This record gives sequence, C-alpha cells and structure tokens, in this order.
Amino acid sequence: MSRRAIRSRRVGSLLDEPGESARKMLLACVPATMSFWVDHNSSIHAVPPERVPAGVESLIVGTYSIGGASLTQIEGDLLAERRERAAAWID
Repeated sequence: MSRRAIRSRRVGSLLDEPGESARKMLLACVPATMSFWVDHNSSIHAVPPERVPAGVESLIVGTYSIGGASLTQIEGDLLAERRERAAAWID
C-alpha cells in the first residue's frame, strides 16, 4: 500500500461539541463522499471510502455525502460513538 493510499486528514475530535464536529464533517464532504473514523486519541479523520486505511474499519463512524447526510444524523452517530467508547472504558 502506498503512503498516498493511507493519507487522511484530521477534521476534529470526538471530544469537541458534537454539532460543531458534525458541521466540520459535512463540510469535508463538499468535494466528494467521505468516510470518517475516530482514532484512539479521539481525533476524527476524513478519507475517501476507497482509501480507508487497513485496520481502521472497526473505527469508522460513518460514510457521508453532502446530499445524503444531515447534521442531525452525523451528530447522532458521533454521540453513539461516544456512548460506545464510554461503555467500553467502564467495562
């Protein structure tokens, strides 16, 4: 796999206000459909779906496009991810 294939860009943090993170994620979809994954440091990364790095599939929050996702939907997905991580941390 080439370095170009695994390049993603950070668009926010799971620790930020969910509505603001959702807005940034939707703006990242302006040029194309994007997949978003959250690393172990809670950073949200955007990458084209065909370039999702190997090994992060289980960390994907969602794949969105500008015409197919709403801020409310993305915010809900972020809140669900927060809950899942909190539950895993407590266990």
